Amino acid sequence: MEVDVHVERVGYKLKYDRKAQGIFFTPRWVVDFMVNLIEEERLNAEDLKILEPACGICQFLHGMRRNKRHIFARASRRVGVEINGEIVKYVYEHGLNGDIEVVLQDYLLWETHERFDLIIGNPPYGIPSLTKHYAIKVDNRTKQRYRAIYETWYGKYNVYGAFIERSVKLLKEGGQMILIVPATFMLLDEFKKLRKFLSRNGRTEIIYMGSDVFKPEANITTVALKFIKSSEEKGYLLLYDYENGGTKLLLKSTGWNGEIVLFFTEFSKTVDKICRFRLGDVYDIRISPRTPEIKNHPNVVKCEGCAGSESLLPILNSRNLKAGEVVYEPKTGYWIEGGKKTRLRKFFDRPHIVVGLGFKGDGRLAAAYDHKAYPWMGDVYHLLRKRTLVNMGFGLRDEEVVDFLNSEIVGRYVKDVFRDITYHFNITQLKLLPLLTESEVAKLKETQL
Repeated sequence: MEVDVHVERVGYKLKYDRKAQGIFFTPRWVVDFMVNLIEEERLNAEDLKILEPACGICQFLHGMRRNKRHIFARASRRVGVEINGEIVKYVYEHGLNGDIEVVLQDYLLWETHERFDLIIGNPPYGIPSLTKHYAIKVDNRTKQRYRAIYETWYGKYNVYGAFIERSVKLLKEGGQMILIVPATFMLLDEFKKLRKFLSRNGRTEIIYMGSDVFKPEANITTVALKFIKSSEEKGYLLLYDYENGGTKLLLKSTGWNGEIVLFFTEFSKTVDKICRFRLGDVYDIRISPRTPEIKNHPNVVKCEGCAGSESLLPILNSRNLKAGEVVYEPKTGYWIEGGKKTRLRKFFDRPHIVVGLGFKGDGRLAAAYDHKAYPWMGDVYHLLRKRTLVNMGFGLRDEEVVDFLNSEIVGRYVKDVFRDITYHFNITQLKLLPLLTESEVAKLKETQL
């Protein structure tokens, strides 16, 4: 059965709506690697049940047939769940199901009393919405049902998080879940409930796969998430790197409580040891108004020819921000009267540090001091000095902090600790950035790392 050939055929057939449903077929080498992560000794000896969520043409079940035939053969149930009717029809028309039952259902709403020994697959990813900005098209009624059902749903939740929760709940005690998912749940605030949920329900293993798995179709950093549902292994966390077909252990913890999961190097560990202050200790961090707020604000005007106005200020965005410099030129087309800029944000009345989000794989921030106190919009953060640090020993001025945030030290630290998990920085990451004083920088240089 040439499943990989059918991947290409189905991929071509669905090329217009695959993105709308978060469909990305899994490379065969990834399927084989994940199948070989299965711990056979943990599988139920009798009445073995296997499930592939968002199964498509059942790549992972066929991967089990190929790599773990003895396990596949003794399973009493081999089930795939798929929401796309075209794919299910294709599977049955071309005999790709074989001895696999393919259920046409939304996995997140699928009603079943069954519990499974093994759940393995590649769930869709994306924020569900009908708005143009988001890829996965889900109507508001369905989204509200998701929100009501899933306890880990938080903020602009990505559907892969709900797939993880659903799969954990469908496991038997001692059951295994092995999914290929984006790495963003390790860091983002939207997944804080999910991380807590995983820590409370068993043993979590994260294998960092990097950003090349789904290229060129998708540039997304992925991990193989392996989870054992176990009341005896709660709070157990293992972090690995994928290396040459195998894994290298980076971190082992038995007391994980759902905190963000970071990487480290000798350099980052040395910085952490030397550092007394984090950015979140010294500054409150705020985000600029988003574009919809600017568009709908009663005091904002859209104008391409307002550059000569003495009363209007251009609203700046990330294109106005360079490392160490704010470019005070109109680039967004949005303007506001100078005396009304605090109606957007109160802190627009005082000079302060502005920080660009930093782009995936770059490892560099773009920080500058906005000495004119202009209004901003979009993906720009604002660092507002806390007033409780007068006598705490942090001696850098804002302008010196700007220089440090743009330095090689911070760029290297960011790449070592956060790698390329997110496209942009978030507040959680910014709060964790080290702020080294002059004496601490000198101490770091002495280490020659």
